[in-house]
Amino acid sequence: MKNQQDNLGSQDGKIDLKMWMEEHPQEYGEFAAAMGEADSLEVFLLGAAAFLSSPEFQKRLENMIDLDNLDLDELLKILQESDFAEKIFGEQAEGSEWAKYRLPFAAWLKYGRSSEMMIDNIEEAAESIDNKQYQWQLAKFMKTFLAREVEDKRRSRKDLKEYLDYRMSVDNGNLADWALEGIDESKPTAKITENAELSHDLLSLLASHGSEIVKRIGKWIETHIRGVDIAHLYVALVESGELDPSTPVKRFVEILSATFPECKIVGERQVQKSVNTLQDLSPNRKRFIKDEPEHRFAIDSIKTDVLRIDPDGVD
Repeated sequence: MKNQQDNLGSQDGKIDLKMWMEEHPQEYGEFAAAMGEADSLEVFLLGAAAFLSSPEFQKRLENMIDLDNLDLDELLKILQESDFAEKIFGEQAEGSEWAKYRLPFAAWLKYGRSSEMMIDNIEEAAESIDNKQYQWQLAKFMKTFLAREVEDKRRSRKDLKEYLDYRMSVDNGNLADWALEGIDESKPTAKITENAELSHDLLSLLASHGSEIVKRIGKWIETHIRGVDIAHLYVALVESGELDPSTPVKRFVEILSATFPECKIVGERQVQKSVNTLQDLSPNRKRFIKDEPEHRFAIDSIKTDVLRIDPDGVD
């Protein structure tokens, strides 16, 4: 499959999605608002693209619904093996229906999605259809979705419960009571541990032994603690030559957790699973996941913002 990062670029170089969002606030805003509707045109087009990319995806999904056995992992694997990403993010023919949604959708995937919006969409979809079988499948999907949000550390049970309480407060007209509940004036920040041995271990993992890089990693980890986030960091360090590819993921995660104890980094098992997934997406293993635009964007962002290197200059 063609490098999807190139597909999000132009002749002058890659497109910065954040800059694009700032320069096209109305275009992105209208798309993000539309994506908040469960039956929006954009969602329909996305599903249509999945069906067109993989007839097997459509066949398996219909069979799963008929058999009351929805297997999300299998469906995702089918899409990964198809040219779904290329159809979504690739250059579109001028005037095509999807062309105007390509960049807004990429930006929305990276910056606009939220667990809370997904909850609302699933509930609205369940309410809008008069089919008990489909409603049951959506209910199971909701349960699986929430479980993964908690397991992958995207949201905690407390976060999700707080959102549900918020919705109830809006419905009941007592938003102020909800807003006052549990206000905490303290805000912990990540600090490099004073334990010189642990700090040295982290520095020793990096080829440059750069203390400034360690500080920037600590700042980045404050908002990136999911398994896939740490996997992106691991891959970025390996690709940039800062980390020996033979470094066990378990050791890498343990040193990160010990060096930045204020950040509740996900367990090494989840990180290892994410690293394995990223590696499996690259057939030649010389460079990770060129064909996956969202992951490639995240890894290159770490190289640029944290490691301060040009991702295009790394072999």
